[in-house]
Amino acid sequence: MSGGAPGDGATPGVAGASARRADGRPSGAAPRVGVVGLGLIGGSALLGLRAAGLVVRGCDRDEAARAWCDALGVPCDRTPEDAARAVDVLLVCVPPHATAAVVAAALAADPDVAVVDVASVKAPVVDELRTRAPEDAGRFLPAHPLAGAESSGHEAAREDLLRGATWAVCPPADDPDGAVDTTAVLLRVSPVLDALDARLLVCTPDEHDRALAATSHAPHVVAGAVAEVAGDAPTGGPVAAVLSGGALRDVTRVAAAPAGLWAEILRANADRTADALEATADRLRAAAEALRAGDHDAVVAGWERGVAAHDRLATARWGTATWEPLTLDDGWEGLLGLGAAGVVVRGLRADGRGGIAGERWAAAG
Repeated sequence: MSGGAPGDGATPGVAGASARRADGRPSGAAPRVGVVGLGLIGGSALLGLRAAGLVVRGCDRDEAARAWCDALGVPCDRTPEDAARAVDVLLVCVPPHATAAVVAAALAADPDVAVVDVASVKAPVVDELRTRAPEDAGRFLPAHPLAGAESSGHEAAREDLLRGATWAVCPPADDPDGAVDTTAVLLRVSPVLDALDARLLVCTPDEHDRALAATSHAPHVVAGAVAEVAGDAPTGGPVAAVLSGGALRDVTRVAAAPAGLWAEILRANADRTADALEATADRLRAAAEALRAGDHDAVVAGWERGVAAHDRLATARWGTATWEPLTLDDGWEGLLGLGAAGVVVRGLRADGRGGIAGERWAAAG
């Protein structure tokens, strides 16, 4: 568990809910968690939550995935509706194109369940969910953990895959800009994320998709292009393959990711990814022109800009840090403000005065 007092008090329910669920269970009890979709992320979430001591159950239509759950001694449902009726918080880990439909079905099945997803695109999922389930959208918390691997399926799941991961978390789908909604559903889901030692970066769906286009979606395309240049004539080929070093390995690692899933992700975030690719191409073209012109100063300047950008990214994402106490009285507005400044938070809980308490990450360089 994270060190930020992860939901150690009575966790409030969705706005307007009573102190007890419809099934008579106290709303402040440790949440029971269901995981729909037992692939790499879902399977790893299930293993991590179980290791943290939460009551978990799986859900997957695939017989092999259900058998995997059975072997773990974990109950496994066939439908998201069945899972929703058996838990307090449902984590939906299915491909982006299926996420909104699964979330809508789960929300309709139980009026008390809160649902969170892991899809790597947010705006299209939120827009579709608002159409499918406008009355229930306030119980859906869009999210995305920055974790993964080139392998897939429950066979590749690891208990520690999501431990300590940064999660993008957006306001509930009925209020994607965080203008009017309360933080009740966030505080319901927070103990589940705390069990995975999650670091939360709060942002809008549009902010998430723009950022991921630059940090994940475009880099995956670039990795494939670099691999092609190194592996194929006239720039590369068998000799280049044998003489490849660590730089090529590091730059092309994600080129091995599954094409089907990534084609779907790129289609869902096409315009923003295209913007990032064009910006990358502009910089590469400028470097090529400087090299052909023998403009050594331009080459050095471009390289130094890259070093500075790398250092900023590394400090923000992987630098050492200290955790400081956090209190907020302005709900989503305050959390979105912190997120826009790149400030990560954890251990969010009600402070007893109508605000939020927790911890914030203070980068130390």
